[in-house]
Amino acid sequence: MNESVLEQPHQTIPATARADQPPAPAPPPARPKLVVLRGMKIGAEFPIYEGRNTAGRFADKPVDIDLVAQEATDQIWCSRQHAAFVFEKNAVVIEDLNSLNGTWVNGVRVHAGEPKVLRPGDVVQIGTVQMKLVLS
Repeated sequence: MNESVLEQPHQTIPATARADQPPAPAPPPARPKLVVLRGMKIGAEFPIYEGRNTAGRFADKPVDIDLVAQEATDQIWCSRQHAAFVFEKNAVVIEDLNSLNGTWVNGVRVHAGEPKVLRPGDVVQIGTVQMKLVLS
């Protein structure tokens, strides 16, 4: 028999996971939020919760993303019920709610009744406020 084969020590290959330990938990799902890029309070964050989130100015109807403090009082372009962000199945969709001045994503207008899927890094403009979609 070949002597080089006899001289090699026995090697074992380690397992990738131990059978007596539970599998590692899945990473937590990403949480979307909007970060203000242009507005009165740059860097402010608005979390987007599961389901429908309404953006606008709180007046007679409550909103989830209140932009009243983001626009100067002499330059209000945000409607009271301006846009809706819907977060379902790890996707964020924006829809304009017949706002007077429109909703914009990356410089392209989103028309009422035409929802648009957002991706991380997309810039949304509501009134004079610009916000970036971020996952955390």
